[in-house]
Amino acid sequence: MSTPLLQVRGLTKRFGALVVTDDVHLEVAAGEVHAVIGPNGAGKSCLIGQITGELLPDQGSVSFNGAALDKLPVHRRAQAGLVRAYQVPQLFASFTVRGNASIPAIAAERCEWRWWLPASDVEALNRRSGAALEMMGIEPLAERPSAALGHGEKRELELAMGFATQAQLLLLDEPLAGLGPGESERLVRLLRTLKGRYAMLLVEHDMKAVFSLADRVSVLVAGRIIASGTPAQIQGDPAVRTAYLGGA
Repeated sequence: MSTPLLQVRGLTKRFGALVVTDDVHLEVAAGEVHAVIGPNGAGKSCLIGQITGELLPDQGSVSFNGAALDKLPVHRRAQAGLVRAYQVPQLFASFTVRGNASIPAIAAERCEWRWWLPASDVEALNRRSGAALEMMGIEPLAERPSAALGHGEKRELELAMGFATQAQLLLLDEPLAGLGPGESERLVRLLRTLKGRYAMLLVEHDMKAVFSLADRVSVLVAGRIIASGTPAQIQGDPAVRTAYLGGA
């Protein structure tokens, strides 16, 4: 069996008496969509924060591509190919759509800032940022200020920025939050087209989207994984239905 792309082993994080992740074990294979679901306050965002390095665990380890990440800061993990999208899109409001996509492209191409040379004049950056925007279907918006985008378009731009890096694993923290029905359906379709090309760790409350996209689902309740399996297995698990999905 091949080594998983992401391996989480025994992650534990406490804030005083509050345990937000409790001996969490999790794996994501290359090209897999692995969803983490659970009630509000279950520790899902704290789990993602520990994987990205924004929050240091008290115990446990994180490995990516077979290499330990525990001593690496956030930016080094991102350079390794582990990219996070936040619940609220994190954009440079004064930049255009293309300008936002060029920022991670600069890091990926290892380009240096040159005050006398606009990023738009660097062909390698144009190719990388343009491909990322086209992948998300927003290349026609390239010259629009990002502040003028709708919420769904901002979400798509943030994902495009992830693709403009050396992304191998996308950590998606409630990507459908705040989207209308049409925007949600569009984003789910876009993510479905990327299955197999990128691994994704998806935190989401929209169960229709989760069961449509995920290859595997883990259920986090009070900081602990109480079940992990295929969408069908999770939907039929009595403990999961009682703790989260509803029903006896």
